[in-house]
Amino acid sequence: MYSAAVSESLAEGSSLAPRVVAVASGKGGAGKSLLAANIGIFLATLGKRVVLIDGALGSPNLHVFTGMWRPAHTLTDALGDNLSLADVVEPTPVPGLRLVAGTHDPIWAANLKPSQSRRLIDSVRSLPAEYVVIDLSAGTSSYTLDWFLAADTGVLITVAEPTSVGLCYRFMRAAFLRSVRHTDLGRAVREIEANLPRPDGGIPAPLDLYQRALERDPELAAGVASLVARFQPQVVVNCTRSKADMDLGRAVASAARRRLGLPVSYLGHLEYDEAVWAAVRRSRPLLVEHPETRVSKCIEKVTRRLLNRRERGPDDTRALGAEPSFYDLFDVDPSVSFEDIRRANRRTRELYGRDSIVVSGLYTDEQLDDLHRRFDDAYATLMDAAQRKAYDHALFPEGIPTHLGGHPPTPEPLSGATKVEVPPEERPPMPALDDGTEYTGPLLRQVREAKGVDLREIAERTKVGMAYLQALESENFAKLPAAVYVRGFLVGYARMLALATDRVIESYLSRYRAARSAPEIGDGGDGYSG
Repeated sequence: MYSAAVSESLAEGSSLAPRVVAVASGKGGAGKSLLAANIGIFLATLGKRVVLIDGALGSPNLHVFTGMWRPAHTLTDALGDNLSLADVVEPTPVPGLRLVAGTHDPIWAANLKPSQSRRLIDSVRSLPAEYVVIDLSAGTSSYTLDWFLAADTGVLITVAEPTSVGLCYRFMRAAFLRSVRHTDLGRAVREIEANLPRPDGGIPAPLDLYQRALERDPELAAGVASLVARFQPQVVVNCTRSKADMDLGRAVASAARRRLGLPVSYLGHLEYDEAVWAAVRRSRPLLVEHPETRVSKCIEKVTRRLLNRRERGPDDTRALGAEPSFYDLFDVDPSVSFEDIRRANRRTRELYGRDSIVVSGLYTDEQLDDLHRRFDDAYATLMDAAQRKAYDHALFPEGIPTHLGGHPPTPEPLSGATKVEVPPEERPPMPALDDGTEYTGPLLRQVREAKGVDLREIAERTKVGMAYLQALESENFAKLPAAVYVRGFLVGYARMLALATDRVIESYLSRYRAARSAPEIGDGGDGYSG
């Protein structure tokens, strides 16, 4: 992936290399040029040195949003052999903001060579600026995807209509698949991709690729998961006219994380405002001409959030492919009231209804039916006091967390539990553990014994019965309950031994599910469908 190579070269090179922000959209007319131009303008007003690049080959218009009528140079000049990218940078009427205007020649859009594209990517990093903002062509051309992946931050803008949202998801799928093909995993992933069912005829979801890779080769799956974690697009919704429109971006990010497996984040929305039309008609920068309008304030908020996300990770840190809890399905904290769950259930059903914009191009009818069956199971469990109590105990053996995010806090040092000291000379050797370790029941037992921890100590500390813990270590899957309860057992067990909780859950449950599906175990469901 270009971004990986660029990041490595940047780490070895000058600390003055600019931070690159790429703005894209799956569909034309979503407002990416408006957003890109005004992100650059706002950064310039903060005293930053900014360069805007119009990467919409064949249909440039970024100069209009910056108040320039006829740029002397265009990107075409830098695509030749006579001028560098730095040579075609021109000042704009906004102090501190400079522009590389786009080319009107449509031939470049269709015939840009990969070598030329890579040269431009490399040239961007050497521009004398603190920030470079690139306005990309709409759609999923190869150079658009490559430039998006090469940026430090990729922003996707959409409007509240089905085609725009659907193509936004398509862009995410295409960009991620492009990133994989730029790595050593490309050939193996192509083979997996070719055998994936695609009822909608579209691009496979990263989550589907990961799950199929996990069946084939855990090492390959780990590589895919690593690429997923690094691909973190930010979503902005433009032309919002209602509260539902304003809430759309957060729902799109949540749905993309759920169905695609991608750590998508929501940056904010831009309200519909006639000031945009007035500024464009006069070829004047919006933030300069109408700084007090609603849409200008929205752009400022989006830009500040973008700056604050520089060192942040994805909003959803749940392991890729991990089964969501019932609380995750409704996007609520486990400490919420029954009335909160009722409201969340109604909201979730609306968001994932067949006619909802949020699911445009994301789910097939069969997948939506399966998702709603899971909603039914979750709602039935969480609205029954006795069932919810049992579920919470299995999910959070150490007690329900009081903070948002649903992740149990780090346990305090052991106290009050039955402490059984195992002499060091009687302990087995500690096995080698790493990020790819396949945690089996016997391996968990070996780790526990190597650390001198008695099983009774874990049972008392986690409140999990000894019979279940013994079945866990011996992999007597027939004696273990549904997967959601086993997950809770593993959480407490792994935390007691300071193991990588997500990896323990992922590797152990894969063995559990495979065994539970075998005829001799029976058809005792694992609590989830799909």
